[in-house]
Amino acid sequence: MANESTVTMSGQIYNMYEHRLLTRALPRLLHGRWGRVAQWKGFNTYYVRRWEKLNAVTAALTEGKTPSEHVAPTITTITMTPSWYGAWVGYTDKLDKVSFDPIVLETSGILGEQAGLSVDTLIRDNLVANASIDYAGGAAARTELDADNDKISFADIVYDVATLEAENAKGIEGDMYPILIHPHTWATLMQDSMFAALFTREGGGSIRSGEIGTILNCRLYMSSNAKEWADAGENSTEDIYSALFIGWESYALAGMTGLTPNWTADGGAPHMRGELTGAPVKTTEIIVNGLGETGFDPLKQRGTIGWKLTHTQQVLNSSWIISLEHCNDFS
Repeated sequence: MANESTVTMSGQIYNMYEHRLLTRALPRLLHGRWGRVAQWKGFNTYYVRRWEKLNAVTAALTEGKTPSEHVAPTITTITMTPSWYGAWVGYTDKLDKVSFDPIVLETSGILGEQAGLSVDTLIRDNLVANASIDYAGGAAARTELDADNDKISFADIVYDVATLEAENAKGIEGDMYPILIHPHTWATLMQDSMFAALFTREGGGSIRSGEIGTILNCRLYMSSNAKEWADAGENSTEDIYSALFIGWESYALAGMTGLTPNWTADGGAPHMRGELTGAPVKTTEIIVNGLGETGFDPLKQRGTIGWKLTHTQQVLNSSWIISLEHCNDFS
């Protein structure tokens, strides 16, 4: 017998002449795109080193007198230890032989997509939890947001961009701040006359990768995996959303062998890009145990397909990343 995770025969045999696989509903996985990749130190430990800024010098030099030595710059070392994540499903010999679809191939693809979504969700939740928090419409807490008065607006974007500038946060892509929003938020902003007047749309290729346009020295990206809290507003009926404003080196990623996922891949699991750090682990490992390779299985009836990876993330400077919590037209 197969275990509880085993793909069953239900829905696998088709009494039909024509069959078409439907496209799976996959979000654009963008949250890891702008993270600094931590350096591997060994023994499952990664680190990021940050040089703190020096204060301004306001006292003039005295002629012929050497000033006192300035305070040495402070170096902060942040250590990160990745955790292991993974999942698997089983299949049987009968399913492998009579199923209409190539079970191992299709299931491997689905599990690879799950791995990408899992990492994106882990990064998203960590960023939202540790960023500086702002609330649309002048509200002071998530539970004060209501759909009538606290929808995201052009004024909210102006305020948060100014906040990043005041904190001396640097831009990332062409010195622009990425803003990651939900499609419902984008639809709401497009109804704001000032936003719509200043918003510059990008081409179709950019839209497929999640990039939708620019405004106020910011580049907007859209993902259905943006953070959403159901029924979390003032009346316990409003869905609350997060818009992430991201500055350079505001967070770091570790694990996955120091490779940055190519989150712009159009469909399928994220591809990897970048150079290896030398860590003796694979990025995301797809593990296939053929029939009879899972242990005591004298008739070779069971096989498994799974994925495994190491990953962690950490906000390095909460002043350089802002989570704007808001309502929108879909709240």
